[in-house]
Amino acid sequence: MLSIAYVSSATGPVSDDEIANVLMRSRANNERDGITGALLYHRGRYIQIVEGPDEIVRTRFEAIAADPRHHVVDKMREQFIADRQFPEWTMGFRALSDESVKELDGFEDFFNRSGKARLEHAENEAQQFLEWLGEYWLPRR
Repeated sequence: MLSIAYVSSATGPVSDDEIANVLMRSRANNERDGITGALLYHRGRYIQIVEGPDEIVRTRFEAIAADPRHHVVDKMREQFIADRQFPEWTMGFRALSDESVKELDGFEDFFNRSGKARLEHAENEAQQFLEWLGEYWLPRR
């Protein structure tokens, strides 16, 4: 099983309705394809983790990277996993407020960086993101 974490920027403003429509389609497609994951959104920037069967996850990431609604798609992390981080979520989602981003140590800078500066810290930040999700966002099991 494969897990890919990436960041991207929206090419233009994104309304709540647009996000809701994308989430509905993504959740249906992900359920069909055996994909799980989580998506954060803040001021036109996304961080997403997609996990599932290797080739399906790679194909999905390639489709996201080619989607004209995204630009500056940076893969932060790609790794094989034994267990899913989000086994019950076809696509968990949270839109972050400015206040919640400030509470995430280091992520305010992350959302303001782009390109090469963002990638220099990508592996460490992807790990911090996963740990944060596990500690604060995911329901306790």
